[in-house]
Amino acid sequence: MHVTGPSSHQPAHPSLAGRAAALVRDFGDLACDHLELAALEAQRAAIGLTKMLSAAVIVSILVVSAWLAIVAGGIVWATNSGVGWPGALLAGALVNAALAGALAYWVRGQVGELLFAATLRQLRQSADPAKVESL
Repeated sequence: MHVTGPSSHQPAHPSLAGRAAALVRDFGDLACDHLELAALEAQRAAIGLTKMLSAAVIVSILVVSAWLAIVAGGIVWATNSGVGWPGALLAGALVNAALAGALAYWVRGQVGELLFAATLRQLRQSADPAKVESL
């Protein structure tokens, strides 16, 4: 009686074409796994960003509320010290306007940082030799 096992149906060494097909299949599976991981991480990052932005909005509301309470307290203190309501409100408005102006001046100074200055400089240097060569 002759018993044949599973090894008798498959060659001892797979063919080159079989190995290449397996390599392509494994590469595709690996690429799919990496894409799935990237998609899951992007989803997780988006959820984290949403949470951080929500917290930033809440913090902003709390800071504005605190600032309004400080200004209102200053106005009440000024009126209790004998300053009339119009003068106290004007002082509060001037403090707010001065801080807003200082912040706007700072923001205006930051605009240059948004222009990718190093990249633009590099592109201009690369474009200058091209202009000289075309003349």
